[in-house]
Amino acid sequence: MLCNEFDPERRAIINPEDCYHHPEEGFPEICVGIFSKPIMEWVLAQHGGEEISHFGCCIGAIPIYKVKAFDTEIALFMPLVGGPGAASTMEESIPQGGRCFVYFGAAGVLVKGVSHGKLLLPTAAVRDEGLSYHYLPPADQVELDPESVDACRGALDGLGVPYVEGKTWTTDAFFRETRGKAARRREQGCVSVEMECASLAAVAQFRGVRFAQFFYATDTVDDGGWDSGILHEKGLGLEEVCFQAAVETGKRLAALDKSEK
Repeated sequence: MLCNEFDPERRAIINPEDCYHHPEEGFPEICVGIFSKPIMEWVLAQHGGEEISHFGCCIGAIPIYKVKAFDTEIALFMPLVGGPGAASTMEESIPQGGRCFVYFGAAGVLVKGVSHGKLLLPTAAVRDEGLSYHYLPPADQVELDPESVDACRGALDGLGVPYVEGKTWTTDAFFRETRGKAARRREQGCVSVEMECASLAAVAQFRGVRFAQFFYATDTVDDGGWDSGILHEKGLGLEEVCFQAAVETGKRLAALDKSEK
């Protein structure tokens, strides 16, 4: 099977550093990816932002902003949805100077009783997507770096934000989340379903950078079917808590990164 063709060769035919030959001057080491246009717009309105770079894309350039918030400079961008698009923003940030990555956005809930709007902290991701198999040997799941998860946990605890933690199910196929698959993922310990975490965790592990992610619960996928919940709101009302949690997590990741040098 093609998913068994992992090649550990570090150099590919095309590499991110081939596109960015040297770090961008002043590019922050902390990078925050937000999967929500309303939250992105709220952050820029509240904290301002200077466009310092962009990701090239056939559907249009994706801007990267430098934002100073909570006494911290970050690189801020809105990734494409799905593993390949999201992972490319990490890949292309690293040669520009990014070292510590925090992504957040919506996720469906697989476990009844988790209220919509609650934050979710993934500790591992089931690899029901394709990109991770190009970065790591075949396996059912990828564990998120425990120190990076603990950094996010510490940030949420420090802010007094309640959350649920557990495995997440990363899928490529939003419209193929069947009852049978959802039941199997719950048996594996998954509490959420989304489309990027396994891919991002695999790239971070392969490239040796820090990565943490959290979600806000928007809808529920369980035996009763689908409750769309607050999915249509695109994170409205959760802007401040999510952004502050992301920045605080980034600061803790940066401290970990410095302690290793």
